Amino acid sequence: MLRNIGLMRRRPPAFLAQCAARYGPVVRFPLPRSEVWLLSDPDDVRRVLQGNHKAYGKRTIQYDTLALVTGTGLLASDADLWRRMRRVMSPGFHHDLVTSMAAAVHEACAAWVGRVLGEESETELDLDAAMLELTLDIVAATLLGGPLAGRADELVEAVMSALHVVVAKAQQPLPIPEAWPTPGHRRLRHSMAVLDAAVDDVIATRRSGEPGTDTLWLLITALDEGLASEREVRDEVVTLIVAGHETVAATLTWSWVLLAGHPEVERRVDTEVAALPDPGTRGWDAGVLERLPYTRAVVAECLRLYPPAWVITRRSLEPDVVGGFEVPPGATVILSPYAVQRDERWWPNADEFVPERFLGAISPAETASGPLTYFPFGAGPRLCIGRDLALMEAPMVIATLARALRVRPLRPGAVRQDFGVTLRPKGGLPAEVTRRRHR
Repeated sequence: MLRNIGLMRRRPPAFLAQCAARYGPVVRFPLPRSEVWLLSDPDDVRRVLQGNHKAYGKRTIQYDTLALVTGTGLLASDADLWRRMRRVMSPGFHHDLVTSMAAAVHEACAAWVGRVLGEESETELDLDAAMLELTLDIVAATLLGGPLAGRADELVEAVMSALHVVVAKAQQPLPIPEAWPTPGHRRLRHSMAVLDAAVDDVIATRRSGEPGTDTLWLLITALDEGLASEREVRDEVVTLIVAGHETVAATLTWSWVLLAGHPEVERRVDTEVAALPDPGTRGWDAGVLERLPYTRAVVAECLRLYPPAWVITRRSLEPDVVGGFEVPPGATVILSPYAVQRDERWWPNADEFVPERFLGAISPAETASGPLTYFPFGAGPRLCIGRDLALMEAPMVIATLARALRVRPLRPGAVRQDFGVTLRPKGGLPAEVTRRRHR
């Protein structure tokens, strides 16, 4: 471990994959004070996330550190609180309601194209930052009940600054007390003050509007009925912003990188998109997804190669036997979608971008039983509540933008991976965006 500390910090999934290849599917790390286990066999992954999920909780360094930003929202909460808030929010992610959000996704994309290009035919931008801006617009339109009234830029800046600090904090070999006035702690406090003020404004604005079925209105209703506290509503709104826009933005950014590096795939997506009906003034509805099987396969394959949640951790709450080994209570268990989904044992030519793997069904390996070789959204009861929205949103965004624009990362072959809270391009992604004249 000491010899590989550089690899652990630069490319942690590569370190995990290296450990699994050398020591097998169950690895115990010799760390003081607590046991840390790495599980890389798909059967063992399913046992932890689904088969025996009640024996594992979320009180790990990963989620406790993330909670410095999100509080006890669904992403970081556990046990009774998680179950209560999941019941409150689940109606906002019902499949029929997600389907009705498609037109809002298309409208947000069209508005974004107008802002980015205006009357110009082309421009250069940071594609990573641009996708963050666009997906935040979509979160506002679909989950928060309306536009962010000029708060989008400061929300993105505050969220990304806060997440940068907590990632650095999680990587510290020794914990630094919160009370110490370090530059990172000062930056985190400032970012959280900006974020809290913006979220308060978003909640107040939505409360003054018309009742609806959006998730924020469900949270406000729960607050009024005594089913949630003001702090719990705040934490869920921050979680919606963090998890709802950064993860999809990362998937979109990597999709453009992959398409730029694979011209034949890009041409096939362009052909599929060009055959879509004219969206007219009302935009596309979710029915258009049935006419985008290849674009959906591109997204699914992107999620295999670049899962935003590249690592999942759990803490064992009781003794368990995994892979023939006894895992004691209090152990930290590490699962890596990135490592498992790039394992040649489960995925032939695992490092190659082959969307055809997913033609015929999205996420064919994400089934109710059998080995779990594909889990970009987790699995079991803690399966990401926004999965259906993400799998609708990402192909819709690619189709809408590809119909209007040519998106070309300037250096797709030189993009480095940044393993923070999510897997994103390191240092942004310069790109050229050109308007298509005949779509």
